Amino acid sequence: MTEPTSTAAGAAAGALTVLPVAMLGAQTDALGLGLFGALLVCMWLRSVRTRSRAFSAVLLSGLLAGYGSPIAASVASGYLSGMNVDALRLPMALLIGVLSPTLVPILLRVAAARVDQGGVL
Repeated sequence: MTEPTSTAAGAAAGALTVLPVAMLGAQTDALGLGLFGALLVCMWLRSVRTRSRAFSAVLLSGLLAGYGSPIAASVASGYLSGMNVDALRLPMALLIGVLSPTLVPILLRVAAARVDQGGVL
């Protein structure tokens, strides 16, 4: 049985992002897969305890998947010979959606540590 917090956050994020983002050029199928992957991962992450964190993690992951999957697919097709960009777009969207809730906070911590040390990003 799923947690009500993560389910409600995923439903709210999906409802609030699909229409405006689709009008701005994001891939709606990739956006949906990114939201789905992020929702699954947020159920198991211990750092996502509140509704606002779950909502923002799912929202950001969906947006990254919607806009980033065509770029990631074209890069991956360069490394994988014989694979079409269209065939890789949806798996890349799911991969972005699954990895984003874990990687984005790590990257933010690393960037904050570099700024605190006086370094340039």
